[in-house]
Amino acid sequence: MWILKIVQTVLKIKQPQSALLNGSARKKKKMRKRGRQRELWKKEPKRNRVIGYIQVEGKPSRRPVLARMDELEELSEQEVALLLSERYKLALAKHEAQTTQKLPTSKSDFEWAKKTFMEGKLWESDNNRKDVQQALDKFQQIVGNFELAGWESKINKRFVKHCIELDRAESTIHKNQRSVQACFNWIAREYPEVLPRKIEIEKISIEILKKQPDGEPQSWSKEQVACYFAEIEKGTSTDMRIFMLARYGIMRLSEIWSLPLSRIDLKRETIQIDHVKDYPKQGKKVKLKKKQKRKLDIHPKLLAFLRKDLLARFPEEVHYLDCETGEPSYQDKNSITARMRRFRNKAGLTGDPLHQLRRTGITEMLDAGMPLSKVSAMAGHQNEQTTLNNYVNRRALDGKDVIAAIG
Repeated sequence: MWILKIVQTVLKIKQPQSALLNGSARKKKKMRKRGRQRELWKKEPKRNRVIGYIQVEGKPSRRPVLARMDELEELSEQEVALLLSERYKLALAKHEAQTTQKLPTSKSDFEWAKKTFMEGKLWESDNNRKDVQQALDKFQQIVGNFELAGWESKINKRFVKHCIELDRAESTIHKNQRSVQACFNWIAREYPEVLPRKIEIEKISIEILKKQPDGEPQSWSKEQVACYFAEIEKGTSTDMRIFMLARYGIMRLSEIWSLPLSRIDLKRETIQIDHVKDYPKQGKKVKLKKKQKRKLDIHPKLLAFLRKDLLARFPEEVHYLDCETGEPSYQDKNSITARMRRFRNKAGLTGDPLHQLRRTGITEMLDAGMPLSKVSAMAGHQNEQTTLNNYVNRRALDGKDVIAAIG
């Protein structure tokens, strides 16, 4: 034994972290008290061999053969110890290489399911395929690869928790979950032997277009908008810029997010809404919803705000939501929703923090007597029924003057 201790001290042979014995703390304490030392190898004369012991956490020890007994007969005891220590180090290095080597992809894990689903499904369009691919990649990037048969609800909870920490919008999280659910459903239908038990993902709840009891789209009162405005005044200049276009320009989120400063014409008092190239980075293109190009007449309050705002801009600024260097303040438009949601919550309101302003503005325009065709054109709706059915709160329309005018 004294030779073994000398060899271990000189060569500093240590078990790797992955090879530590998974014993209880009580057993380890007893072994330390008794002064026991775990053997690194053991002679088996009946089998004419010397085996080593590599402890693997949670598994039986690996016992590689280090030498044959007959090849050690003519060696001294010190030479035997040195030879076995060298052989043990080689066996240990081989074990480490095998444990760190990437395992081949299983035919029943999420990586396989994702690849099979993307290649086997018939897609409506390239854009649809790309969106689903990005959603699946994002899901795997967060939760890692896993066996389909080992699916647990905590995997989905880990994904949701991580997205919330990144301040992702509920609608974005919900959309990613739908893509993953579609993948599971397709695999269960096409490969029932791989996924005999259907996987159901508990999707995060999202705020949808809330209806009043009579079925009308919800809008805010002037008092509620004033509370919202008071909270936004406490924020940054960028927050105020977003609010002003949503409130007085009744613009969509994507239109506010991608608006170039060159589209704002203060002389003609108009804003041109059109496609935007190379945004938010080179080679990208932000397209309008249903290609609805239009010109907006600038509201007087918005015009006064823009005159002051544009004078305070830096020469390098290119976009309406610019970070003063020519780069977008928000790379993702959903981050704007997450930001404005905080102000909405502080104001004690409910509903989409930007689209609610759009519905409120449309309702107020009709209430003020603006023709429906004009309001629909400003909103970018090709069909006037879209404006009436989805954006106008009829109960909020006053109409008392019209009733009183009846002879």
